[in-house]
Amino acid sequence: MRIVTLETINAAVVLITLPVVLLVLLAQRRIVSGLTTGAVK
Repeated sequence: MRIVTLETINAAVVLITLPVVLLVLLAQRRIVSGLTTGAVK
């Protein structure tokens, strides 16, 4: 049986969420402009 420490879980969460957050921050302008152009007919 493997014992997973809290530090290992925290490191995995940071490694998984960091690229996603960076991608959203970089593409935020495109996402907002796409939403606004799609909402207006």
